Amino acid sequence: MLYIHWEKSRNPDWTQVMTPIQIIFPPQFEPFQPYLSGPYLKALLANCGVEASVFDANIAFYEWLISKAHSSVPWLIASNESADYLGEHVESAVELLQLAPQSLPQYRWAIDVVDEYLRAISPEGVKIGLTYLKVGNRYSSADLRAYLDRPDDIFRRYFEHEAESILGPDDVSTYLLSLVVIDQLPATVALTRGIKRRRPNARVIIGGPLVSRLNRQLGEVSWISQTFDGIVPGEGYRVLPSVLGIPQVYTGHVTPDFSDLNLDRYWSCRRVLPYIVAHGCNWAKCMFCSHHLTYDGYRASLISEVISDLEGLKQKHNAEYISFSDEYLTPVQLDGLSTGLMQGRLDLKWSTFARAEAEFCDQEFMSKLYAAGCRMLMFGLESASQRITNAMRKGTRVDHYRGIIEACKKANIAVRLDFMIGFPGEMEEDALATYDFIRQNRDVIDTPFSSYAVGIFELRSGIPVLEAADQFGILRRSPLRGDLDDQYEFESFSGLSNEARIKWREELIRFSKLQLGIEMVAPQNKTHQLILKDLYDQGLLHLPMLRISPDCYAFTKAELVRGVELIEGSGALRVVNRANGGEIEISPQLSQVLHRFKTGSTLADAFQLQTIWNEQQFARFADFLMRNDYIHICFDRDTTCQVAQNEREACNV
Repeated sequence: MLYIHWEKSRNPDWTQVMTPIQIIFPPQFEPFQPYLSGPYLKALLANCGVEASVFDANIAFYEWLISKAHSSVPWLIASNESADYLGEHVESAVELLQLAPQSLPQYRWAIDVVDEYLRAISPEGVKIGLTYLKVGNRYSSADLRAYLDRPDDIFRRYFEHEAESILGPDDVSTYLLSLVVIDQLPATVALTRGIKRRRPNARVIIGGPLVSRLNRQLGEVSWISQTFDGIVPGEGYRVLPSVLGIPQVYTGHVTPDFSDLNLDRYWSCRRVLPYIVAHGCNWAKCMFCSHHLTYDGYRASLISEVISDLEGLKQKHNAEYISFSDEYLTPVQLDGLSTGLMQGRLDLKWSTFARAEAEFCDQEFMSKLYAAGCRMLMFGLESASQRITNAMRKGTRVDHYRGIIEACKKANIAVRLDFMIGFPGEMEEDALATYDFIRQNRDVIDTPFSSYAVGIFELRSGIPVLEAADQFGILRRSPLRGDLDDQYEFESFSGLSNEARIKWREELIRFSKLQLGIEMVAPQNKTHQLILKDLYDQGLLHLPMLRISPDCYAFTKAELVRGVELIEGSGALRVVNRANGGEIEISPQLSQVLHRFKTGSTLADAFQLQTIWNEQQFARFADFLMRNDYIHICFDRDTTCQVAQNEREACNV
C-alpha cells in the first residue's frame, strides 16, 4: 500500500516544480562504485523536463574521514593501540585500492587498514566501517535521536565541512535523498537538518528501497516524519510527478546520467558502473522476498537500448566493468545481451544476479557468456533440500545446482552463492542436505574468486510468509531489534529452533573459513570480486598459497604479514595485527618460530625450531596463522626443479 507523508503546511507551494533539483546519495554505503539512484533519477527527471544535479555525499564522507588521518579528530573516540599505525598507513591503503594490486595479500592489507582505521576513529556510540554505519542500536529511533541531538555529532560536522556541495546552487529548493539501507538514516537526518538551517524554505524528500520497505515505521516516529517534507515509497517514475508537480509520467527507457560524478574518486582499481536492465523480478513468487515493495511490477528495457547505453558508458566514461543491479537477468536476456556485446565488440566485463535455471547447465551457453565478458554470476540457491525450495516457491530444481556450478567452472565464470537456513518448516535433515551439498561439491564451488554466503530466514514486513503465517506454522512477535526494524521475532511450531538455525549457519560458515580457499581469495564486496576475478583471468594477479601440508614444507616460505608485530609479554608472545585488529597469544615454545617468520623462513626450517607438534599438527598451526592473516605463505623462489614445481601446483588443488 502506498504511504506518503507530507508536511504541506510548511511549504504551501509544494506542488510547484522547483528547478534545479539536488539529488543526494547519503552516507553510508560501499565506496567502491557509484550507486545508480542518482544518475538514474537525474536522467528520469531530464526526460520530464526537469533539471537536476547529483551529489554523492557517501564517497565524500569517506574522503573526509580519511583526511583526518594526520590530525586530531574533534570527537571522542575509544583508545586503540594501533591508531598511530592506521593513521600513518590509511592514505596509502586507499591509494592501493585505486591501483591494480600486485598480490592478494597486498589487497587484503589495504582493505583491512581502511576498515580498521574507520573503526578506530569512530565516535563514541558510533561504529563506521566499509560496509556498515551503526549509531547505537541502529534500529532504535531513541538511540538515533539521542546521538543526533548532540551538538558535536559527526554527521553535523560532516555537513558543515561539505555544506557547499550538499546544498548545491543557490536556486536549489528541492532535495531528493535516496536511501538503500538503514545505515544511511543517521546521516540523512543530519544532512536534512543542515539543509533546513541554511535554507529554511527548502523541501527535503526521501525515497529509495529502504523507504519503500520501512515507510510505515519511519512515518510512525513523529520526530523523524517531521524532519522531512516527504517520505515517499515506490519507484521514482511513478511517484515523482505527483511529488514535484510534473504534469506527465515518463514510462519509457531511461539512460543513467553519470555526468555529475567524478568517477575517479571511487575506491577501485578499475572503473565499475552500475546498470539496470529490468525493474522488478520476472519470477516474483519467492515466499521470503520483500523486493516487490520497491518495484511497481516488472518492466524491462529492450536489449538494443541496453547495448546502446553500454556503448555510451564506455565511450563517455571509459567504463571497463558493469555491475548489473537487476533482481536477476533471464537466460533469454543474457543471451541477447551477450550477442549484442560481442557484435559491438564492447569489451566490457560484467556480473549479474541470475536464477538457478536449467539453461545455465548448457556449456555452450555458459561459454558464450564468458566470451561476452561475464566474469561472475550470483545465484540465490537458498537450500539444497527440494522440499524446502518448493515451500519457498523458488521454482528451481536442486538437481540442477551441481550442473550449473560445474558449467560455470568450466566456462571460467566465478559464482556467488546465497544459502538460507531456518525457513519455516525446515528440519535438521534439510539443513544437513545444504551442508552436504557444499561439502560434496566443493570441487566446483571452491574456484578462484567464487564465494558463498549463509543467512538465517528473516520474518519481514511485506513478505508472503507473513501474510500466510498460519499456513507456515509461525506466530509473529514484536519487532526484533527496535521500532525502526521491519524484521520480527517469531515462534515456529515446527522445524528448526532458533538455536539450531544459528548452529547450522555457523557450521556452514566454519566450513568455508577452515576448509575452502574462497575465504582467502574472494573479496567481501562484489565490486572488487568482479575486478579481481578478471585481473586473475588476465594473468595480472596470482593466487596465494591456499593449502598447507607437510609435503609443501621444503619449498614454501612463511613471512609475517605486513602490519603484524611480535610483543614479548610475561610468558606468552603477543602476535598483533595492526592492520585488522587481530591478536593472539603464542606459547613460549613457539616463540622462535614466529621470530623466524619476521625475516622469512621455509616451513621445513620453522618446523625444526619446535618440538611440541608433529608435521600434521604444525601444518594446522601454520594454516591457522595464514587464514587469520598473521603470516603469508608463498612458494620459495629458490625451488626450481620440475619435481618441486609439480608438488607446488598440487598444494593449491
